Amino acid sequence: MAAETVTLDPAEPDLKPVSAWFMTVYSLTNFGLALVLLTPGLFSLAYKIQLIDPASKESSLGLVIGVGALGTIIVGPIIGALSDRTRLAWGRRRPYLVLGIAINVAGSLMIATASSVTAVLFGWVVANLGGTFAGTAVTPVIAEWVPESQRGKFGALGGVTGQLAGVAAALVGSLVLGNQVLLFLLPVLVLAATSVLFLFTVPDRPAPATMSSVSVFQFFKDLAFNPFAHRDFSLVLIGKFLITLGTNFFTTYQLYFMLDRLKLVPAEAGQKLALLGGIGLLVGMGSAVVSGMISDRIRRRKPFIYGAAMAMASGLIVASTASELVLYSVGAILLTLGVGMFGTVDLALVSDVMPDRKTQAGKYMSIYYNIASNPAGAIAPILAPLVLAIGGGGNYAALFLTAAVLAAGAGLTAWRIRGVK
Repeated sequence: MAAETVTLDPAEPDLKPVSAWFMTVYSLTNFGLALVLLTPGLFSLAYKIQLIDPASKESSLGLVIGVGALGTIIVGPIIGALSDRTRLAWGRRRPYLVLGIAINVAGSLMIATASSVTAVLFGWVVANLGGTFAGTAVTPVIAEWVPESQRGKFGALGGVTGQLAGVAAALVGSLVLGNQVLLFLLPVLVLAATSVLFLFTVPDRPAPATMSSVSVFQFFKDLAFNPFAHRDFSLVLIGKFLITLGTNFFTTYQLYFMLDRLKLVPAEAGQKLALLGGIGLLVGMGSAVVSGMISDRIRRRKPFIYGAAMAMASGLIVASTASELVLYSVGAILLTLGVGMFGTVDLALVSDVMPDRKTQAGKYMSIYYNIASNPAGAIAPILAPLVLAIGGGGNYAALFLTAAVLAAGAGLTAWRIRGVK
């Protein structure tokens, strides 16, 4: 099937409804991207660090994830802005997806063959850079091509594929522990496979002529935005930051929680995480789909953010008290319900309040993911060991309760948004 390169005027006021095929291709690619981003954070990096540095695994994992996140904070918006200005005939998004896959392959191989924390760190920085390139191609789709009436549904698909990727990450990780190359390389190979249809069927276009060449100084100046002039967008970023920080406290250390608190071995922990993910998937899918459809129908986003924040905070509180798998599972499922609801509506919300989605969707979606999400990813591994150390170490109750407070804060930021109901 020939690639479709669209040359619509960026000032075109109306977006046509997208087809079921468009949604399917986007969902498959988003699944691959989510698998690349989630597998290391949920399972494989923690497992690798434990093999290399079992005595200091918590702080070493925090260092690796934190530095990797810091790198994407710096380069993410730059890559997004470069994509907005790319004027290749093939499009301004597709080249970044191909380049991102290649870079991630290189980084994944570095991690798989590493024998020290420093080597893992270097490989993770490279792999994270590849994920940032790939995300730059995929994440602007909803803002550039999807009308407001379908954004909730589209966000639901993103939430569902993210949940699927989370389950697959834990399951695949537990099954391929004996082959570290496959453990780290398999997610990016899945992304490469799922990206084929995206590259050749999802529309793309070169940057418009209005995005003229500028000096290096002007380019970096254009990366900035005034948070006071775009108040609602800034509040969405703050809410996303709080939610991401809270969930990172939970997801980054859940494998160690199962090993230390629940006394499971790594393979068993991976299987339990996959089982929980499967149950949570049904809950998350239902939450995401129902929330997205209702949100589109009633044209309201904020009530679903409130509900998501409440469900996530409740789940984290329950998990904080768990000393056996059943209670922990209840908390994890409540958290998953909230994550599904939040991911659906938040993606629609940021598209609704984006300052310029016609010509700078790459920039603002990069800001959304790399400024709202990645600082949380960098801060969480630094703060989490400090919280865990309260009372002598291993204080998962304090860690999860702190996460609950952060999740609840996202409801307050949503309440302050004025331009969206």
